[in-house]
Order: sequence, then C-alpha cells, then structure tokens
Amino acid sequence: MEVAQSHKAGWKINQDEEACYIEIDADDTEDEADESVIKSRWDSLPDLLLEQIFSYLTISERYYCSLVCSQWYRVFYLKNVWRNFSVVDDTLCRQKFNFYSGWQPVLDCLRAQTCLTRIGRYIKGISILPTYNFNNISQFMTLLTFNIQQSRRGSDPTYFEVGQRITNFKYLFPCNMASDQQDLKIYGTGGQLLKTLKALLFELKKLKSLKLIDLMLERYEAKHLLDEVLESCNMVLQHLVLINVTSTHCPIMHVGLFFNLKVLIISPQNLDDDCLQLLSSTSLQHLHIYQNSYSPSSPTACSVKAWKSFRQENPKAKVHLRIERLSLAAGTFDLTLQPFAPVYSVTFKSPKEQITAEKLITIVDMYKYTLSTFGHEMLPTFDSPKAFDERIDSLLILMARQCPNLTSLTIRESVSTSTLLLLAKTAINLNVLNVRKKCVIVKMDWPRNNDWSEEFFQWLQISSRSYESTEKEISQILCCRWTMLSDESFENLEINLPYFVL
Repeated sequence: MEVAQSHKAGWKINQDEEACYIEIDADDTEDEADESVIKSRWDSLPDLLLEQIFSYLTISERYYCSLVCSQWYRVFYLKNVWRNFSVVDDTLCRQKFNFYSGWQPVLDCLRAQTCLTRIGRYIKGISILPTYNFNNISQFMTLLTFNIQQSRRGSDPTYFEVGQRITNFKYLFPCNMASDQQDLKIYGTGGQLLKTLKALLFELKKLKSLKLIDLMLERYEAKHLLDEVLESCNMVLQHLVLINVTSTHCPIMHVGLFFNLKVLIISPQNLDDDCLQLLSSTSLQHLHIYQNSYSPSSPTACSVKAWKSFRQENPKAKVHLRIERLSLAAGTFDLTLQPFAPVYSVTFKSPKEQITAEKLITIVDMYKYTLSTFGHEMLPTFDSPKAFDERIDSLLILMARQCPNLTSLTIRESVSTSTLLLLAKTAINLNVLNVRKKCVIVKMDWPRNNDWSEEFFQWLQISSRSYESTEKEISQILCCRWTMLSDESFENLEINLPYFVL
C-alpha cells in the first residue's frame, strides 16, 4: 500500500508579474523548523551555565523557572544554585493586612522551614541586606538557628546538614532611617535583634568571612559583640569586616584574638593602640581602615609608637586608608591619617571630596616609602581650577618623584597633557593611570627645567599638542594601550584594592 505524501503548494508572482504555481518540499520546511527549535533549546544548556543563571535570580524567580520544564526543575535543586542566600524584606513572606500600615510582608514560618530543610545543606553564604521589618529578620535568624541546632544533634534526618556548610555571613543594618537622601537620621540596632544575631553566629562553627556593617551599637553592647564568634571560630575566621560598630570611640579588642585572620576592614573609631598590639601577633596581611558617611567626622588616629611596634612585629602587613561618602548631605568629613603606618593605598569615593595641597603633601611625607595606590572614584560635584598655579599638577609630580612604589594613580581633577606625560615618565613603576578626558587640558604649561635636555623638552612640547599624541606616547611608556576615560567610564571605575569586598 502506497502512502500518499503531502505537499505544500501555492501561487507566487515572479519578476515578470506572472503567476507561478510552485510546490514546497515538506522535508525542507520541517528541517528549517527543527533547526529553529534547536537554536532555542534553553532547556538543553549545560548544568554549569544553568546553575550560574539561577544563582542571579531571587527565590521566587527560581521557583517560577523550575515550573518551566523538568530540566529546569532538576537544576532548581543543584547545590551551586543555593550557594549564596540573600534575605530581604519579602523573602519567604506572605502578605498580611495591618489596620495601621495596610498590607505588610510577614515571614511565612512554614514556607521558610520547608525551604531551609530542602536547600539548607547547600548554603555557603548568607547575606541579610537592609530591611526595615526587623521582626521578620529576627524570626528568620531564630528559625535558622533552630535548624542548625537540630542538624547538629542528628536525631532527625529532616534537618540533615542544614547550615553546616555556611562559611560566609553578612549583616548590613539600615542605620539611616531618613526618607530624604539629603538628610541623615542615624539609629542603631541592639536588644532582642542583637541577641538573636549573636545566637546565630555562635552556631556557625565554620565561619571564614564575617561582615557586620553599620550596627551603631552602644558601647556596653559593642564590647561583647564578638564573644560568641570568638568562642565558636577563633581559629577559622580569616576575613572580618566591622564598619561602624559604634558611632563613638570604642575599641573592639576581639579583632586581635583571631589568630588566622588575614583581612580586617574596620572603622577608625573601633581601633586603638591596644588593638594594634594584639593584631601584630596575628597572621594579618591587609588592614583596611574604612570611613563612610555614618562614621564620626574626626576619629582619633593610633599613635606613632603603636604603629612602629606594629610594623616591627608584623612587617608583611599592609594598611589601606579609604573614605566613602556617597550622600550629598551637609557636614564635615575628612580622612583620618595614621602617622607612620605602613599605608599602601589611599583612596576616596566621594563626589564632594576635593584634594588639597596640604593634604597631599602630608600623605606623600608620611607614606612615601610604601604608597602604591592613590586616587578618587566618582565624578566630582565641584569645578576644578583651570590656572596652572591653582591646579594639582605640581603636587602629582611631587608624588611621582617621592613615591617610588607608586603603581596605580586615578585623577579626576583638571591636569594638562604635559603633566600626564611627565607623570608617565617620572613614576617608574606606574602601570595603572586613570584620567578623565573631560578635565584634561591640551597644553604645555610647564616651564623649562634645567635638568631637561633640549631633546626631551621638544618631545614634551610636541607630544602634548593633542589628545591623540599624548595617548600614543603614554601607551609606549606604559607598554600597553592607554586612553583617557569618558565620564561614563570614569563613573563606573573601581580602584582595585586587595581583598576589599563589602
């Protein structure tokens, strides 16, 4: 019996405007259809890529993706998808009507319990991001603490290894309660929320990285903040971030009792001479002294004697000074310089921070033998002076001459093309030079120096006549393709600092 083959056919107008009856091969159309289907087979992506994609989604987005197909449902339960767990206002919550505030998210304990028992064994990092519903956060931390305790007892297989792989923990408290970004209304945490946090930290026995940011505690609470952490993982912790534990001067002595600590990021008001003495006996490699908009305006620096002892006891440790002030609120903030400290980087991230001659000369005088990174991030909100005598050109050349270890320099204020050429020539170890093109003045405005040869002076005059010639010469000096940055590129620029992750 012969099987009749179906053919698709139709009329088509040719170039001579004559109607032609043509037949379409069904196999060709089917092949084309199959090819289009193959090109869009998202379910056939390798597990490695799907895990990476799923890791960027929220919990609800991951759940909806798991309903697409069986392949994505299987990926939903892969361990790397749940490597990092972020908690925000509506995480694992249901809406409940409040007569005073309307519909509010309330933690769904049953949903949260089910989630933790199913994927809790895969979680390696927990981040509690700024949330204003403190009751939900307290309940979640209490529930997680209970699950970890049940898992450690091992009597119920439902809690198998829940929370046993957590090595990273981050808690960022929303201390600024102001509705307007121009204002600051600072509040601290404490009380029952702090008690719940400390109970959870006590159960994290394998914690390698701990970040507590902007807690703003009272002094009597801050002194015992790390008691539980010290008891549970004093030999395990390697990365510690303590930013604005208090709003006033209050040294946190516990930081010097983690013997395998490699990186410490701390605010200057929580550091003193005794802390430095304890830190000098640890394995500390990088000490970042960090200030932000919520830090006190003029914290006290450590003494010269303490820093000399620190350098002698731990000669490999590197100190980094940084200030971030993203808000435009009024107020006086200044970088706290640490005299005689082994400072390797001085960086600013603030639209209002303007470098002064006195400040730059002090930095060069204090850290000329160690300084390797200097610069400002973000576009400024002020106008740089145009006159040569009012600009920082000569100060930058002074830094290049006095700091032989300078490797990275970021400039956002007005400089001339001739200054950039002199910087590239003078800083012998410079390999990263970030400059805003909009603030570069095409001009040779340096007077003739007696140490310059006639050939060098002519080269400087010719090379500074245009952006293109300046970029070409600096590229040859730095042995890489170098260009000036647009404002958009400079706005997204981040200065590379070792192990600086908040």
